[in-house]
Amino acid sequence: MSMELQLIDTIFFSDKRKNLLLLLKNGPKTIEEIKTELEVSSSPIMAQVRILLKDGLLVQKEDIYELSVKGKLIVPKMEPLLSTFKVFDDNHDYWARHNLRTLPPHLLDRIGELGLCKELVPERTHIFDYPPEIMDPLYRSKIVMEISSFFRPGYPGLYLDLAKRGIKVFLVLERSIYGKLVRDYRKEVEEFINMENTCLFVCDDKIELASSIVTDRFISLSMISKDGRYYNHEMVSFEKSALEWGKELFNYYRDMSEQIMQV
Repeated sequence: MSMELQLIDTIFFSDKRKNLLLLLKNGPKTIEEIKTELEVSSSPIMAQVRILLKDGLLVQKEDIYELSVKGKLIVPKMEPLLSTFKVFDDNHDYWARHNLRTLPPHLLDRIGELGLCKELVPERTHIFDYPPEIMDPLYRSKIVMEISSFFRPGYPGLYLDLAKRGIKVFLVLERSIYGKLVRDYRKEVEEFINMENTCLFVCDDKIELASSIVTDRFISLSMISKDGRYYNHEMVSFEKSALEWGKELFNYYRDMSEQIMQV
């Protein structure tokens, strides 16, 4: 086995070793502190310590164990990879159905930041409605930002209602969706863009997602399937890292869009 493969085996093929390395990323520990924080007994954890010492990922100073220089270089890079594995493993079927290349490359590389996600599948009678699971946190949010490449019948009423409640509402829509809104709901669009706590942007480039909502409470991501279909399945996360990821996604499309000041 090559040294690279041996190192991968050492790091990733044992939960005890992974947990120990991630624990020591926060600083040196005695074996008693390791046992307490990882809730393990002496014999099993010492076996893993010896392996990590042998492979040069740990060093021992009297009764203190800490990451070696090599360990300090490698371990911080473990977390994004482990997070990515978890995002895909927890919702394998959802991600397998969708074309991940529709995400901006710099955000796809960091998809592990979505953290703990849940797929929301609508009932057939409510296929075009927002999932009820996000409506309460949506109305408790201070700011709501949405990117969308498709039209929901509830758009005009929902976003006017949110804005009238004092919530900041920022929308980025594809040109065709904006055109439909103006044709069918001109009065509501005018009222929306004239409010102080709203912004409406129109994107002439293709928005590769169906939609993404990000608030100060959650992110909801809805993608197009590999065969070009939209199923209105939402991937939702309430993780802090996911909210930051979602803001970057919104800003990515906002920065290539034109703000609408009047209809």
